[in-house]
Order: sequence, then structure tokens, then C-alpha cells
Amino acid sequence: MIAVKAFVLHAPGEFDVREVATPTPGYGEALIRVVACGICGSDIPRVMETGAYRHPIIPGHELAGYVDGVGEGVDEALIGEAVAVYPLIPCGRCKQCAEGMFNLCESYDYLGSRRDGGFAEFVAAPSSNLVPIPDGVSVEHAALCEPAAVALHGLTRIGLSSGESVLVFGAGAIGLLVCQIAKLMGSQDVFIFDVVSWKMELAERNGWARGISEAEVAKGSLKGIDIIVDAVGAPSIFQMAIKVAGKRSRILLIGNPHGDVTVERALLSKVLRSELSLVGTWNSLCEPEWRTVLNWMAHGDLVIEPLITHRVKLEELPKTFVELSSGELRAIKALVMCSL
Repeated sequence: MIAVKAFVLHAPGEFDVREVATPTPGYGEALIRVVACGICGSDIPRVMETGAYRHPIIPGHELAGYVDGVGEGVDEALIGEAVAVYPLIPCGRCKQCAEGMFNLCESYDYLGSRRDGGFAEFVAAPSSNLVPIPDGVSVEHAALCEPAAVALHGLTRIGLSSGESVLVFGAGAIGLLVCQIAKLMGSQDVFIFDVVSWKMELAERNGWARGISEAEVAKGSLKGIDIIVDAVGAPSIFQMAIKVAGKRSRILLIGNPHGDVTVERALLSKVLRSELSLVGTWNSLCEPEWRTVLNWMAHGDLVIEPLITHRVKLEELPKTFVELSSGELRAIKALVMCSL
């Protein structure tokens, strides 16, 4: 068995890059030579603190590469194709799967947290999870199809209509993608807030959103915002979203929670009296959302390169996780270059 390199998580905070056996694609699967895999914000606590569903495991779920081989039942014509890889593997048997809500599958598998993922030179994945990368889209950029589709799914869930205004809390990768996609969906007024000023400046410089200050937020300077997006998940941001909401504003909760949330009585009363809508969103749908964002990339409508603040080699990943966790490395999206 040929050995390949992979970043292996043995337990929370215990990891290294080592040689592992090349995955063997099973029935209905393909072997992907991973070109690039993004580091998601959820990967940092998973690697450093909480761990995954099993150990050892190879994390990483934002990936794209080339089909290197196929298992039984898969057309060999796929070999050599550039693909993005949808990481959620639905069971296909539950009520949600029957209704096409695969992201809500009751018994799903998942690359990078429940089975080996993309921080490796090769990964095996179901061929049904492969999305062809259209001409004009680099494989590196296609690795960010996953967070882009998450942003699109969230805005679809909240029911964004053309002409509606959007305020985004959090200028990380998801928040900035929300800004871009909101404009692609017809929003004219998009605002963003983050405690890190250079991230807001990036949004302004690229014309994705207007940054607002903490003073503007505190004063309630923005009136009548239709949609407020919590792309952070911190309790203080959730409360702030309710405070700035206007009558019948809709609040989209897209950031993974960082702790328990206690809502003051006055804020809960505002939810009632202002008829606010709180909408949760989870993951994305391979069809049609992944193809939509890849087509936007192909036409130059969805811009990816400014979001990639760092490219690191697979061998550098242990050091990168330590630096991301400590805050030493200031990144929006760090992309792991797994193979060339």
C-alpha cells in the first residue's frame, strides 16, 4: 500500500503530519487527489479543544481536487476531472432525505469530523458528492465552494428578496461571503460590523459592504434593516442583533455558538412586540446551491481570492493551528495546499 501524507488528529490538542495508507475507494466512491482544503472556523476548536466524533481522524471539509481513481460502480470517465467535494454524506433513508433536505439528514456521515477528510494528499468520497468545477474556476478557489454555499443557503432560508437591506455581524469568511451573495441576490444596502477594523476595510475596499462602527451600532444609527445576520455566534452578538432590529426584522443565525445565551427580559419582549423572526440555518445543499456558487465564480461575480489571506503547506498545518488558536495568525481564510 502506497503511503501518503496527512494531518492526523489523535485527540484534542494532539496532532501531527504523518504518512498514512492511501484510501481505497469503496463501491460508489472516488479517490480524490486533494489540491486545497480550507481551514474552517469550526476546525480550530475541533482540533485544539473538543475533538471529533472519533479518533484518530483526518479533519478538513472545505476541499477540491482531481479524481485520481474510482471504485466499483463509478464511471472511469470521471478520472482526471476537477471537482469540489460536498462533505455531508446523507443516509438517503430518513424522512428529510426523502424530501430532499439532505443537510438535515438524521444519520449523516461527514468528511473531516465523522470520517477522514481533506487535510491529506488523498481522500475517498462518494461520487455523488462530487461537483464538477466549471471552466474559469481554479481548483484552489473551488475549495471555498463549501463556505460560499453555506452563505447562500442561509440567505435562502431567511428569504432575502431583491432590494432588501442586510446588516452582517462578523467579517470572517462566512460573513464576507454573505455580503457578496446578498448583493448578487439583489440587496442594494449591505452593512458589516466587526471588532477587527481591517476585516471591515477589506469588505469596503472590494465593494461588498459598508463597514459600521461600534458607536453607530450602539446609537442604533441604522434604522429599518430588513435582515440581520449573526455570523459570529457569540452571546453578545446575538443580543446586539435583537437590539438593533427594527419592526419585523429577520435575524439569521449562521455562526456556530460560542457559549450559552441568556436573553434579557426586555430583549425577549422586543422579539415579541416587534414581531422579529429568528431563523436558524445549517450547512448547505449540493443541488442547486453548490452549482450556483461555482457558476458565480466562473462568471467572476463571486470573488474568492481576497478572502484567502494565507496559503500553507500540509507540513505547516500543526504550527498553523497553534497560531490560529492563539490569535498570532490573523486570517480570514487559510488555505492548506495539500498537493500540486
